[in-house]
Amino acid sequence: MNKIIGLLLFTFTLISCKTSEVEIFVENGLLIENAQIISPDDQTISPDSFIVVDGDSILYVGKDEPNLKGSFTTIDAAGKYIIPGLIDSHVHVTGTDALSDDEELDNPEIVKNFKEQLPKSYLYFGYTTLIDLGTAKPERLTDFQKAVIGPDLYYAGGGAVIGNGYGLSNWNDDIPNFIYQENEDYPIPEKYLKENHTPKAVAQRIASSGAIVLKTYYEPGFDPTQPRFPTPSKTLMANLKMEAHKNNLVLAVHGNSLEAHDFLGNAQVDVIAHGLWNWGNHRLDSTGVIPEAIKDVLDTEIKNKVGYMPTLQVINGLRELTDSNYLNDPELEHVLPNELIAYYKANSNTMYANVFGNAPKNIISNNFNRISNQGKVSMKYMNDHGGHLLFGTDTPSSPTFGNPPGYNGYLEMLEMENAGIPLGNILAMATIENAKAFNLEKLYGTVEEGKKANLLILNKNPLQDIMAYNDIEQVIINGKSLNRKNLSAKNVDE
Repeated sequence: MNKIIGLLLFTFTLISCKTSEVEIFVENGLLIENAQIISPDDQTISPDSFIVVDGDSILYVGKDEPNLKGSFTTIDAAGKYIIPGLIDSHVHVTGTDALSDDEELDNPEIVKNFKEQLPKSYLYFGYTTLIDLGTAKPERLTDFQKAVIGPDLYYAGGGAVIGNGYGLSNWNDDIPNFIYQENEDYPIPEKYLKENHTPKAVAQRIASSGAIVLKTYYEPGFDPTQPRFPTPSKTLMANLKMEAHKNNLVLAVHGNSLEAHDFLGNAQVDVIAHGLWNWGNHRLDSTGVIPEAIKDVLDTEIKNKVGYMPTLQVINGLRELTDSNYLNDPELEHVLPNELIAYYKANSNTMYANVFGNAPKNIISNNFNRISNQGKVSMKYMNDHGGHLLFGTDTPSSPTFGNPPGYNGYLEMLEMENAGIPLGNILAMATIENAKAFNLEKLYGTVEEGKKANLLILNKNPLQDIMAYNDIEQVIINGKSLNRKNLSAKNVDE
């Protein structure tokens, strides 16, 4: 008899727990009900869930309907999918895409409208967190940061360039964090003190600026007919990594060639900020088989758990300069002001010539298609063999209109899917994997209590359809719910 009573009491307790209400007080909140929450960690879906947001934080995630007190708005997410906001870990938000300094001065209204739209363009395609990987001076980010509505922005302490190396074309104060390398035979102007340009001094200066990343470069150059740029030695790279970590900085290094990836993989840097698309003397042939020399380099990166950003759109964006029809893509109207698109159309031939000179467009296009395919094959190999893939686009990578903000991330995802990357992996790369790699997992990457309320409400399941990332119902940024249509540049123009 006692056993029966005990069993009844235990059963009653389970029922009570399942149906009990959670009481939560909010001052400025959101209640999302009927949510299908997707976990980027394991790609599971939690149906019929509730999410409570107060201010810019997630207070509650669970199956039990909370008993809310205070001021809040209810969002019925029935039939929708909830994921954490996307993270693009490689952007550049200073300047106007593809316009030179002189062109910006000559077109102030275009520049003004572009800068006002820029934060909304990233949000339009779901990018709620960005990392600017190329800022020598943090004050240049002010225009972006002062936007009333925009993604959370982090940045790298840029300018950690080897003296006279790639990224430092002359000696001036625009690159305050260049690094002096003893074994390079070049003069440093007397006004610079060597002790201010050691790895230790540069890392401390970058950390004190508020950056989360130390960015440097391994780039011998792009033209074999020209002298090589200086590149960091093994000792210098090891010291940079040590000093970066002492200052809680991630070490990210530019590199896209076989030589660079071989060096950086063995140096065990944290992140290589480009994919391996430049195969040196090797070529991807019609068989599509990856050469053993490329496999060996990628295997080293996999073994050493080096973060790998494919950045496929760097190559594709340059290729678009050869395509006269590219600027007619209607998606561009959502992320670029009309007057900027018109400017690109009027000057597209000049922009092509500025980059490629008189080279025939078909030859340039074919060459970039080959390089792009090499990048995709390298990425697929990394994915299939347990590599640490991260999502970054390098938007904009160069003076091209082919890297439109926000939309460039969606195009990168399309290329990844076309290359055979599973949709679950793409979601993880652009959320939790980026968050972990850049020490931001306490704030971003999953839909959990205590994290920032940066969320996407999607009309489609991104684990089944890549087009879900272009079918966003609402963007929630720092607890504020925004209708996607209101973020479009078309909405402003109309």
